[in-house]
Amino acid sequence: MVGMVRIQDLLKRKEEELFVGRGRELALLRDELAADNECWRLVHVHGPSGIGKTSLLRGLARDLEIAAVTLNGEDCRSADQFLAQLRARLIEQGCPLPADEADEAAAMLADYLNEAAGERQRMIIFLDDFDACRSIWAWLRDHWLPMLSVRVRVCTTGRYPLEEEWRRSPGWDGLVRNLRLEPLHRHAVDRYAFARGIRERVSRDAIAQFAKGMPIALTLASDALLQHGPDAIREGEVKRRMLQSLCGILQADLQDHCEWRLLEAASLFWRFDQELLEEVSGQRLSDEAFRKLCGLSFVDLSEEGGWRVADAAREWIRSDWRSRMPDAYDAYRRRALPVLQARMAAAPMVLQGRLIAELLYVHDPELLRGYDSLGRYERVLKTKIRRASGADLTFTARLDREEDAAMTPRLLEDTEQMSGLRAIWEAESSYCSVLEIDDQPAAYYSWVPITPATRRLFEINPALRAYWTASPPQDQDVLFWVERTLPHLDPSAFGLLLRGLFQELAGQSILTFVSLPYYAELYASLGFRRLPSADARCADGTPMHAYRLDLREKNLFEPLAIQPPNAPPDSISPREAASLLKKALMNAHALESDPKLRQSLDQWEAIKRRRNLLDGSMASAVREAVTECLAKMSEGAEEERLQAQAIRLSYMHRIGTHEVVASRLCLSLSTYYRYLKKGFERVAHELIRA
Repeated sequence: MVGMVRIQDLLKRKEEELFVGRGRELALLRDELAADNECWRLVHVHGPSGIGKTSLLRGLARDLEIAAVTLNGEDCRSADQFLAQLRARLIEQGCPLPADEADEAAAMLADYLNEAAGERQRMIIFLDDFDACRSIWAWLRDHWLPMLSVRVRVCTTGRYPLEEEWRRSPGWDGLVRNLRLEPLHRHAVDRYAFARGIRERVSRDAIAQFAKGMPIALTLASDALLQHGPDAIREGEVKRRMLQSLCGILQADLQDHCEWRLLEAASLFWRFDQELLEEVSGQRLSDEAFRKLCGLSFVDLSEEGGWRVADAAREWIRSDWRSRMPDAYDAYRRRALPVLQARMAAAPMVLQGRLIAELLYVHDPELLRGYDSLGRYERVLKTKIRRASGADLTFTARLDREEDAAMTPRLLEDTEQMSGLRAIWEAESSYCSVLEIDDQPAAYYSWVPITPATRRLFEINPALRAYWTASPPQDQDVLFWVERTLPHLDPSAFGLLLRGLFQELAGQSILTFVSLPYYAELYASLGFRRLPSADARCADGTPMHAYRLDLREKNLFEPLAIQPPNAPPDSISPREAASLLKKALMNAHALESDPKLRQSLDQWEAIKRRRNLLDGSMASAVREAVTECLAKMSEGAEEERLQAQAIRLSYMHRIGTHEVVASRLCLSLSTYYRYLKKGFERVAHELIRA
């Protein structure tokens, strides 16, 4: 029927829309498969499970106007199975082959493919999951593939590169092209999210932080967000199920349970070595066991020495371990911290910027890990942080406009802050540092010494005037101010900026202002302390909290001293605290009978003080403390007021489901979930610091 659209056409169109971020790889494959006959090579695409190898083959098959046959290694574990599958696929395409097998099947099929390739100029065999048919590699390499014409191109996929026996086989060295797939970049993640109908930046950030560029995790996270809201991929049962599924995929690479235990220990670290794992696990590792661990498809050599678990795998394994076995996880982490601290103490100052970042990774501030504090991009792109010059002012102005358009606020959102900062840069551009990625500026931050000249400029700023006019000058006093990145590189580029900060910390007294709870948590994890006397509000009502870190008489890593095992934790994160508050508000009866939850809440002075005044009622103390915080938030900017109202209606008044509350507030469900999460973290932040 003319003009009829089939369901198959709709499925194909949707698959094309969701295939993103592989333009470079497709171009390389097209060039390789279209090369002159004298340049024939077997092209092998490799990478860990879930990286998108099968999707790449499908995308290539759609893209090429060349006859192609696609086989799966799972169905080709013997030569007979391979030939049977090849014959079946060719018959499906209308090739005139006899249905019955013949003794000369191998030669006959090779001859047919050679003739077809000659008529059509070229033909391609795609063999997906090549690892699964390892048992026939020798037969393929030594017997069947040599029978093919150079017009028949072969493309395979697997978790590992084709090395060893392929390189050693006579004649094959130079005839194998290994192509490694890397995780998707942020702009590809955003394109995928848009194709799925996920428009809000906060939701796309949540997906990007969970998936870390891995297509399989990107699909799972998008499904979960669309069905359950953005909080589902940050915490709770949905996230636990996703982690279990992803870890199950990783375990397909392993041979025994002991390897997984080793991998869990390795996931604690940004990079690891054999001695580090032995010290943390408390047991001697054989060289063979360590080599097997380092040979996994998602473990790589680190450019700084040692090895590293790939970003996505490391976070999934670590989060799953922390969720299933919190005591064991914490015991390993506590053993790891002094080992890294000792290494840092013995390291020259030039290496301490990197080592403090690695120490922080083990120290476990969740936000810092979420932002890839050492930068996911550095393995595949050239990165550098340098002092700015006058020519960079054009870039920073453009970046400010792009950041504002993308609705991604950072440390100070008010335009007055930027105008004041620009005056300082014009006086001395080297106060600004620029991050370059592939020789192009991608982000910046400010590191401003507090001198008489800069103090006068800061005093002009209405939000900061009170502090600058009342505080006396101090030696080595600096202000860390305003970080912005190109939207498609955020949030991973933020981690690279942190590296620049780490390398400049020593010997300084650092002041910064924070307008978002996320950053309050981050700076607290770095050892910054609240400076309430400097708190202020922007012209739009946005509150700004001051933090200071004084390292003039301390070592760089001293603020990260480990608490004794029996000491009460004094720095629970706002995210963890927000989860506790939700539990406490949802079920007062369960709260009174849950000693662990009561003990956690009782560590907060704001709640403990109220409980003592309310005849020991923990539930009443929590409600009163939260009510007081919500009252303060209701006096703030519009977003703060909406956050407070979302908490009141859903958790205090309980007027109905989350959908009902979102409708009452005239918010989309995703915006409502975002406001609810940020509101709880704001309340938790205030209670922790009270």
